Amino acid sequence: MFSYVLNFYDFMVLTTAVVASLYIIPLLIKRDKTSSDLLLCCFLLSQGAISVNIVLLYNETIGPQTLNTLYPYHAVLLTLLYGTQGFLLLCYSKAMIGEPIKLNTKINIGGALFVLLIIGFGVFRIIQINAPSKLFMPWFWLVLPLSIVLGIKALVRLKRYDIRIRQRFSNIENLRLSWLWFCALGFVCVWGIVLASSVFGYLGNVLGNPTLHQLSKNLGSISNLPPMLLMSAMVVYGQTLRIKVSDISNDNKEAQTKPYKAVEEQKSKLEDLMLRVKIYQDPELRLDGLADSMGLSPRSVSALLNGYYQKTFYDFINYYRVLDAKKQLSNPEFNDKTIQRIFEDAGFNSKTTFNTLFKKLTGDTPSKFRKEHANTG
Repeated sequence: MFSYVLNFYDFMVLTTAVVASLYIIPLLIKRDKTSSDLLLCCFLLSQGAISVNIVLLYNETIGPQTLNTLYPYHAVLLTLLYGTQGFLLLCYSKAMIGEPIKLNTKINIGGALFVLLIIGFGVFRIIQINAPSKLFMPWFWLVLPLSIVLGIKALVRLKRYDIRIRQRFSNIENLRLSWLWFCALGFVCVWGIVLASSVFGYLGNVLGNPTLHQLSKNLGSISNLPPMLLMSAMVVYGQTLRIKVSDISNDNKEAQTKPYKAVEEQKSKLEDLMLRVKIYQDPELRLDGLADSMGLSPRSVSALLNGYYQKTFYDFINYYRVLDAKKQLSNPEFNDKTIQRIFEDAGFNSKTTFNTLFKKLTGDTPSKFRKEHANTG
């Protein structure tokens, strides 16, 4: 029966709703759910609702009946769903990077205007029941750009977060949110395609241009498939790479700055910790830990690294780790020591990160470097 009503494309679109539901259930019933889990549920729910709404409105068999039944309200729900996408994505991103989600004046004003916009849209559609279709006001163009702007804002915050963790942590493999940045970028692109589809469709109807109308349909079809893959990536990575909010929040709450010390004294203390103490061999070393060892505030140490050495904390510490690994790889006494044991003793906790940074700083892979220098060390 369903095969006569739904075509293959409709099944693909509805799969987004099914997958979203399957993801939402375990997120809601888990005991240790966080605010990010709840926000992700809301985002997935909106994605599923959009896919169902699209099939109900635009399916060749049931679409005309649905439009006749819901007219003139059929576009209100879709507009509301797309209008809140960016807000949910931004809130989810803030929760993942440990930033508090607060309602400020701008958000309150923006939310009030958004509600009034939706109400105005509904009233306008009621008034417009018997009006020509060419008089339709494209409210969708006013709401969807809001999601695009908020999505771009989420991208900016995620990029700043990536810079921030490099200033505080020496190992960032379990803290990076590159996957979320790419997912957010994907959704922003999807919303841009949906907006373009709406504009071309409106112009096609107004100008009576079948080419623009067909372009609108093609863009709309393209925009309905990526969300399933993007939200799957968000769920998989969001649950497997669990981040402790306490590790990444409260960046501005630093210890009270201790009395000023000359730069030369700071450099001497820092080099002693690197060369003699070899503090970098601690894989969990953080900026605040190094600052405590130096008797300085984290901000002072960060200023020293950025100003004098022109390096972030992450780059500075891993530079010494690579130097340590180079010495071991070129020393015949360590020929029986595996490369994995060498990079672990140097302070790395990821083979991928070690190989990437080692080749970046030496130009060779660790194995090649060992073959070339083991007998000359």
